[in-house]
Amino acid sequence: MARPAPVRAPYIDDNHLCRAQPLPAVVQHLTGEAWKLDAKGRSSVLEEGMQIDEQESVKTSPSAFVSLLLGDGSRIVLPSSSQVRLHLVQEQAIPQVILEQGQVEAYVLKRASDYDRFQIVTPVGVLGVRGTHFRVRNDDEQSVVEVLNGQVAVNRTEPPTAGRTAKKQLPVGPVEGEVKVGARQGVLLKKQGELKTVELLDAPRLIGQDGQKGNAPVWTLYLRPQPGAQRYRAQVATDKAFMNIKQENFSSEPHLSFTGLKASFYHVRVSAFDEQGLEGEAGVYDIFYYPPATRVQ
Repeated sequence: MARPAPVRAPYIDDNHLCRAQPLPAVVQHLTGEAWKLDAKGRSSVLEEGMQIDEQESVKTSPSAFVSLLLGDGSRIVLPSSSQVRLHLVQEQAIPQVILEQGQVEAYVLKRASDYDRFQIVTPVGVLGVRGTHFRVRNDDEQSVVEVLNGQVAVNRTEPPTAGRTAKKQLPVGPVEGEVKVGARQGVLLKKQGELKTVELLDAPRLIGQDGQKGNAPVWTLYLRPQPGAQRYRAQVATDKAFMNIKQENFSSEPHLSFTGLKASFYHVRVSAFDEQGLEGEAGVYDIFYYPPATRVQ
């Protein structure tokens, strides 16, 4: 039987305010199959309400979505085929999300401080966050960063090695050569070359929907073609914060389909990718989906 995560006392931040410790995190929502890996790499089936603590990991299957709630109120969402490991910089109580595979979407509470209050560590570099909503994913030999709200500081500081504990302390304040990525901007974080911010595409517009009858009804969303878009993405969730995502789909055409959804009120989020692979802003729609009934023979 797994031992409960240790209780960490609250700390006093730079503004002399009492803050809750960010770890352990709690599995807030789970769709599909996912696993928890302990500090020694031993896996167990993930469940809602489970705690994820220092040096523990979460891994999602190709059709799963997981949202984690940190003790300081920050939230992260893992889509399919993703894996993160959690780490805590004890001295400053800074949570680090080490992105080992796939993508993570983060919602970090804003703090009035000159120092990072949240960090994403990728194989290419480190993202320091003071408070924002952004996405990060590992893509071949680069990391892709897209900021939707707030600001992220990007630098190529050497991330931890493959070992479970980093021997070199990661930065917690401004770093020489870092690039500030603001709202509606993205950057391709590569091992070499200039770091340049790019304006993200606007959100595509939903212009219609359709359904098909059958044992597995198909729900299709139609988007207005977005200039500069190479690919589209749509997500379906049961909450407006998109912590409880049920399905997502990608398409090179401005229409996307879903199957197996029950009749319900859904929140739908649509976005487009540009020629560099950066995902743009998201448009959100509230839709009551009622699948057509199968005709009785």
